[in-house]
Amino acid sequence: MKKAIAFLVCCYSLAAAAQQTTTIQQLNGGQVSVAGLQAKLQHITDSAKIAGLQVAIINQNQLVWTSSFGNKDVERQLPLNNSTEMYAASLTKVVSAYLFLRLAEKGIFSLDTPVREYLKKPIGQYPKWKDLGDDTVAFNQITPRMLLSHSSGMPVLRALYKGKVNLLAKPGEKFYYSNEGMNFLGFMIEEYTGKRLEILAREEVFAPLHMVHTSMIWDTAFQQNFSYAYFKDGSKYGSERREDARAAGSMTTTASDYALFVINLAKQKGLSKDLYQQMLSPQIKVRTARGFGALKDSLTHDNDAMQLAWGLGIGLFQSSYGPACFHSGHGDANQNYFVSYPSKGIAVVLMSNSENFEHASALITNACIGEQVSPLRWLGALD
Repeated sequence: MKKAIAFLVCCYSLAAAAQQTTTIQQLNGGQVSVAGLQAKLQHITDSAKIAGLQVAIINQNQLVWTSSFGNKDVERQLPLNNSTEMYAASLTKVVSAYLFLRLAEKGIFSLDTPVREYLKKPIGQYPKWKDLGDDTVAFNQITPRMLLSHSSGMPVLRALYKGKVNLLAKPGEKFYYSNEGMNFLGFMIEEYTGKRLEILAREEVFAPLHMVHTSMIWDTAFQQNFSYAYFKDGSKYGSERREDARAAGSMTTTASDYALFVINLAKQKGLSKDLYQQMLSPQIKVRTARGFGALKDSLTHDNDAMQLAWGLGIGLFQSSYGPACFHSGHGDANQNYFVSYPSKGIAVVLMSNSENFEHASALITNACIGEQVSPLRWLGALD
């Protein structure tokens, strides 16, 4: 009972702190008023026709302000609120990376042991992954480090390659953003540990960080306060209710909950200094014009100045404000983004239920924390 009371007090304190501030610190050292920011974000949300938006802002590595705009159900005009659970899409990947590193910390996995060592059968005997058995010499070179840094050579989605997951490049050779690679990591974790990914995530991440509105799979409790998602023209997509955990993107959460995770990363809690150093250090440079789509194979020097790279499960870049980490979450209609400047203790988490979010994302990050250098063009958000 004492633990339960302490937990409730902790949650209340966090919520109260996030609502009591009157100014938000910007990256350039300036401040904006909460009242002014609220009005500005409302204007952007309305002008961009974003169905619904959740915002969580971190200053001094503390959650200092949260707010929500628009609706979780446009047809019934039900407003989105800070506790409305939303589909995280690829924001899941950073959590999955952290989860793997937690298990590596315990000696269960190693970053550089070939993934074949963690499988019970040859890769060709797993129906979902049998294509990887077409070149076992190459597959046997893949390590968890490569899966986490998107350098395994696996495709982004098998649906784009006639349902195949054959390697597009030699392991470790190129950056290819890959949902398939991250999902394989999740499969490997479950295969070797004998535990479901959603259980491991709850034990290693969500429970310790008090992320009470978060799960790797749909929870019936979410039925009380969830959001529908909407296409650009305002038509309803529906709601994502993943019944199977996928390391690349099945999580449901809130901006406030995910902010607790971002704070944990910035404070470098839960992992050794060495593992954090590896997670937040470039594992492979990113030199493509875009992360996805037709330009994913086109090389450019446009991002050289920001030293765009991938760490272990997370995007990295340099700026005049110091090193930054980021990740987007792009579903069929849900669109999300976070960017964190750990040395500044400043970050913002944005979650939306609207396909119209990404085109306005630069305006929103700038309004929230004065952030103007995120690789949003590389992400395709500005196309």
